[in-house]
Amino acid sequence: MSSPVPTPLLFASLAALALVLGGAARSDLRTRRVGNRWLAMGAALALGLHAAATATGLPALAGARWWSPLAGALTGLALMLPMYLLRATGGADVKLVAVVGAFLGASAVTTAFVYTLLAGGLLSLFMLRDASVLTRVMANLRAHLAEHPRGTPPPTPLARTAARLPYAVAIAMGTAAALVAPPLI
Repeated sequence: MSSPVPTPLLFASLAALALVLGGAARSDLRTRRVGNRWLAMGAALALGLHAAATATGLPALAGARWWSPLAGALTGLALMLPMYLLRATGGADVKLVAVVGAFLGASAVTTAFVYTLLAGGLLSLFMLRDASVLTRVMANLRAHLAEHPRGTPPPTPLARTAARLPYAVAIAMGTAAALVAPPLI
């Protein structure tokens, strides 16, 4: 992500993004759900701060064009949609990455997405430290292989017996990494 000249609106955008991601991550940790109020507030803040920046001629976090937040949100949505369709994440996680895209723009949300995948992998390994979670994951794997030895897809979704990953935490970690670390792609 290129480094625009720091302005109060850029700091406000970063603070608003941190507020939304922090609230969503906290909600996900406590209830394993991210409320739409966090997502709606994030989208409104991203669009409002971007409009204020572009109207005053100041640099905006998402980019200089009026449509940069929309492009970022659509990119975030497109990146997360396959994971949602594969039931690897929930709909709120998809919407949260779209909100991140509205704040950061298309190219930066792509970097944040890559870091989010890495953070999600680390978070899942951390959760696997718990022996009961690992036992349930292995039981799922054995049941799947016993029912479908040749790799045929199951006719119905398997019951969820493994722990649910609070992916909003991974999204917050990945976004923070994208803001301070160099792009991976």
